[in-house]
Amino acid sequence: MSGNAFIRSVRQTTHGPALETLHRVHVAITRPDGSLVGSAGAPDYTSPMRSCLKPFQAQALLRSGAFERFSSTSDELAIACASHEANVVHTDLVKRWLDRLGLSVSSLQCGPHPPADKESIAAMTASGEMPTALHNNCSGKHTGMLAAALALGADPRRYLHAQSPVQLMVRAALEDHLPTQHAAPAWGVDGCSAPTPVLSMTQLATLYARLIAASTGHVDDRGLGQTALAMMEHPELVGGRGVIDTRLMRSLKNLVAKRGADGVYAMGFLHPEHGPIGVGLKVEDGSDLARAPAVLATLAALGALIPATRVALGDLIRPERKNYRGLLVGALVADLAFVFT
Repeated sequence: MSGNAFIRSVRQTTHGPALETLHRVHVAITRPDGSLVGSAGAPDYTSPMRSCLKPFQAQALLRSGAFERFSSTSDELAIACASHEANVVHTDLVKRWLDRLGLSVSSLQCGPHPPADKESIAAMTASGEMPTALHNNCSGKHTGMLAAALALGADPRRYLHAQSPVQLMVRAALEDHLPTQHAAPAWGVDGCSAPTPVLSMTQLATLYARLIAASTGHVDDRGLGQTALAMMEHPELVGGRGVIDTRLMRSLKNLVAKRGADGVYAMGFLHPEHGPIGVGLKVEDGSDLARAPAVLATLAALGALIPATRVALGDLIRPERKNYRGLLVGALVADLAFVFT
């Protein structure tokens, strides 16, 4: 195990800050061959990959031939990798894609949930509109899977079945990029009902090292490289306004970033010294609040935060905690001890 890695939530008192909560963090930083560059906490800590899997699930869209057959675009590939906030920009894009495929919102098997975008929630509340599967943050991913099913001649009603041609293609894409020394992952079911693997942070980091490496030709996988480039070209589609994924990809060049539910995070970027590297990160208790400072502390440890970027992302480095009156009452502070090889 590497050095201690925590996010401390402190509350301001008359005698200085007092520790309120402690969030344990596990980070692995690897090269495309799976070798460790550095780590904090336990790099072999395992967790379901959740939405960090999306760029690899999108490989079914590319490997099936659906991308070319249905004249797909880079923004559709980006939304297939997204955990979007269901802003109208997101939902309109997914709806147009479904229409072109000859499908409807009822074809999506991800289930409905309210938008994360505040303006969209307000508009729906005012109109009395109820959320549908289109507003699910995974609706773009599911549309991509449906397109793959159609291209493969598979039953689109079974596109989420673990043994369907679509999901077998996703597994093949994942296994192509997991180093052979790692054990095959166990699989569970994600919040959107798609299969999701359980991986170590080292495995997750390796996948993202290969994702960014493919975008530059360091790894021979045209579809994977195309996916990374689409995400970096359309960061607003991958997340949304204020979302950490979008903000990181807007602020840092040659970086692809993706959050997953329950405190998982993954990044791939070109490091000036190490070349293509990946980061797999997990906040052990699943805290999304603690995740942002952990991600920024990792980038800082890698020397990736130039002064301008520190200013642009300053609120994520040490997030303030305010009460219901808007008074500053504390902050989240990263305490990650990295060991580099």
